Amino acid sequence: MKANRLIEKITENWPAKVICFVMALFLYIFHQVSLLDQKTFTVPLSIVAEGGMYPMSDYPDYVRVTVRSTTENIAEALQADITASLDLTTYNEEGSYSVPVSVHLSPKLLLMDPFEVTVKPESITLRMEEKTLKYVSVTPATSGEPAHGYIIKEITAEPETVQIIGPHSAVDSTKQVFTDKIDVNKLTADKSVDVGLQNINSLLSIQSDSQKFHVTITVVPEPLVRNFAHVPVKVMFISPQLELTGNVPDISFDINSTVPLLEEYQLDDNAVQIDCSAIKEPGTYELPVKFLLPSYFTADNRSADTVKITLAEKTSAGEKIPGEIRN
Repeated sequence: MKANRLIEKITENWPAKVICFVMALFLYIFHQVSLLDQKTFTVPLSIVAEGGMYPMSDYPDYVRVTVRSTTENIAEALQADITASLDLTTYNEEGSYSVPVSVHLSPKLLLMDPFEVTVKPESITLRMEEKTLKYVSVTPATSGEPAHGYIIKEITAEPETVQIIGPHSAVDSTKQVFTDKIDVNKLTADKSVDVGLQNINSLLSIQSDSQKFHVTITVVPEPLVRNFAHVPVKVMFISPQLELTGNVPDISFDINSTVPLLEEYQLDDNAVQIDCSAIKEPGTYELPVKFLLPSYFTADNRSADTVKITLAEKTSAGEKIPGEIRN
């Protein structure tokens, strides 16, 4: 009897009682929610591609992660406690897929209660291709020009190659990667520097044990060939009893050297000469041409190695001061 009366009491005006219960539950939940605080983090988005596929389309570098908890818990939550990734490991065929963004929390955050997490965007559409890798050359990049008269003879990088990984179409089209630019402006001597790599295709990643590459730049003077044409030959050491008759032919030649040494060089008056000191009798002689040049110069492509001169016995009317005679 008592049980029946209890049931009757409970079921009496039950719609109103249900409404009151729901309202009370709603107010409780609203009160609890009103006690929660929130904080939004901008978290780097990484790719996990341990399988055979790799993204072929661009994806955002960051996602927004919002956490809700008590004020005390929110104060302890740091961006470093949250990571976000796109896990491509389970995909094994090329195509376009909507990949959910996975959010990972540190153990500290996992122990907090209550603790709610939302992420925007929740998923990202990616086009995937088969993953491949290969080795490509490392090419040093430079800016500026060496000093006037100098050129870059050689540039080497150590290591010379690096491994890249990514979707096969992007990997196949990549032939080399470039270092950060190295300043060679006004350079006159060799230079060595450790540099990183420039940003390559965002779809590719570099597999390297080192983040720096040792670049050696070899700088040398620029080669220069100057032609000296119609240079007079100076006749030296004529005997006092003899005199020169007729003309002495000019000669032409090249000097092969470098811009810093040769560009401003001027021939001395005695640079090209013949020696008559051994001649004691009048006559016609063919004498070797001598070049008095700095030791780092040589005369190439000479128009003549010898010249002919005629010496006559000196007359009293034509007497001249002994010594050098220039044509």
